[in-house]
Amino acid sequence: MPFQFRKEAIEEDLNSNFPSQGQGNPPLYYSLSEVVVPTYSINQSAEGSSLPEFLQQAWDFSTGNAQINNTTTTLVNNTGFWRISVKVTQAGNSGTSQDARIQLTDGLTTKTVWRIDLQASGSSSVSVVDDIIVFVRSGDSVTGTSSNGDTFLDVSYRQIATVNGTLVDPLGYSAA
Repeated sequence: MPFQFRKEAIEEDLNSNFPSQGQGNPPLYYSLSEVVVPTYSINQSAEGSSLPEFLQQAWDFSTGNAQINNTTTTLVNNTGFWRISVKVTQAGNSGTSQDARIQLTDGLTTKTVWRIDLQASGSSSVSVVDDIIVFVRSGDSVTGTSSNGDTFLDVSYRQIATVNGTLVDPLGYSAA
């Protein structure tokens, strides 16, 4: 005898959430069974992007870039999700410790979201590359900071999704 599974509460929930199924004479109702039906997710297409994530986050002509040396520079002040690529180079001649940071600020509070401390290395050079995703709320901004003249920060940034999570395809991309 086949296994029978019935849960009236679940069946009633299905029928109340899909009332058009109760139309007809006699009315049609959903019922649960042990049959497994494969499903196909249309979420990616329904969200408006047919690109895989790694292509959707590609650099394009909307990409911003900043070279920062011994200062703090505002990189982003628009809401949304931003991909930020950081390259830090230490020239190594100052003989003092150096650091580079990517920070979020709301004007009152500053939060470091990425930081590297570079120890004084005499005359040698050090280079570090990293890639991060940052969420920027309304009123927030993203800054890049280089602690002194021997620390060079090269930053590229591009919005990859709106503040509501709608993906932003590369500039000029068309799925057609």
